[in-house]
Amino acid sequence: MKKLLNWLSIIFHVDVVWIEKGHGQWVKRRRYHPVVKAFALVCILFLGVLWGFPEPKAPEEEAPITEAPEEVAQLSGIQLPQFRITDFPDLSPGPVPDDLELEDDEYWLRVSKSGYKLYLYRGRDVEKAYEVAVGKNPGDKERAGDNKTPNGTFTVQSIEDSRTWTHDFGDGNGVIRGAYGPWFIRLRTRWRGIGIHGTHDPDSLGSMVSEGCVRMHNTELEELKQFASVRMKVVIEE
Repeated sequence: MKKLLNWLSIIFHVDVVWIEKGHGQWVKRRRYHPVVKAFALVCILFLGVLWGFPEPKAPEEEAPITEAPEEVAQLSGIQLPQFRITDFPDLSPGPVPDDLELEDDEYWLRVSKSGYKLYLYRGRDVEKAYEVAVGKNPGDKERAGDNKTPNGTFTVQSIEDSRTWTHDFGDGNGVIRGAYGPWFIRLRTRWRGIGIHGTHDPDSLGSMVSEGCVRMHNTELEELKQFASVRMKVVIEE
């Protein structure tokens, strides 16, 4: 036992030596027994095998800025839906008029002139809302040519292809082809020429600018036409 202790004391003995580096500088170094160095190396190798050495990583290359990542490139051909604020008809113009007789699944239209909105209803529920333009003068229509949109409950008289129609608005731009958009939903009123139609000037929507008709965006008019029909009820109010 004494010999074992002596042997261990020799192995784990650390010699301290001073080494001259030159110019009068000395550095202290510790010298370990070769057996201790070998044992430490074996322990390190054992732990490396047990836990696994990290694999060397190749230097990362910068992605070329001229090409989109693969995930983005795959989305380039997808037509994402485009939403307009009018796709969310959370705010309706108020209760449905009590004197309006409706079937549960009947489609009908309601125009709020002050809100510049046209609402598509199914029964008593709002299905869709669209931004529109109305007559340039306020109030109920009193006579032909007063540039007012009439108030009241009307019906659709006809749905006419207006893609080739022209009109001169008297604004100095002359005759405009396509002034009424793709469709003219003519209303049966006391006055001639009152209807819901498209426009060549979508920037005019949300304002009082028409000669008495209700203007819509052409693409939204195409959508509305799928629900429109002759004798469909149309309510126009302030």
